[in-house]
Amino acid sequence: MTCIHDYRQLLETLDAEISRVGEMHAATISCGPRCSSCCLAFSVLPIEAACLRKAIAALPSTSRERLRKNLTEDTDLCPLLIDDLCSVYAARPVICRTQGLPLAYVDEERQAIEVSACPLNFPDDYAFAPESLLFLDGFNARLSELNRVWCRTQGLPPDRRIPLRKTVCPDPPRM
Repeated sequence: MTCIHDYRQLLETLDAEISRVGEMHAATISCGPRCSSCCLAFSVLPIEAACLRKAIAALPSTSRERLRKNLTEDTDLCPLLIDDLCSVYAARPVICRTQGLPLAYVDEERQAIEVSACPLNFPDDYAFAPESLLFLDGFNARLSELNRVWCRTQGLPPDRRIPLRKTVCPDPPRM
């Protein structure tokens, strides 16, 4: 599917930008393996869910069983975590890739740049130069367009979001 190929290319481009911004803040960012404080049970777009399901299907059966077990736990943590590590790290969605970095969004109405940054990495008074920010508007616009096309080919509503729990098991067990 060309949508999936284009989505993966978007992730490659985003990963390059993440690396650039991450290198600029290497001395400040404390995120690393087993830092899962921001790994919450988000929802993702259908195109992202499809890629996650494929990655989950490729996991060893013991890992897939562990993910199913996660669904029985009453927690706000991401159900894709195993021992505080992302079980599908290479296939993680956009929102997960950008956690911990200083994220920038253009507020055109106010003609301002909105910055969101992890308080574990950056104090409230941290001064960011524009070139040290990860501007997500273009990436999000491209992701939205790819998702719209994907949903049209799959007969899905493009504004639908899929809880990460539904990527592990289409019908997770009741709590």
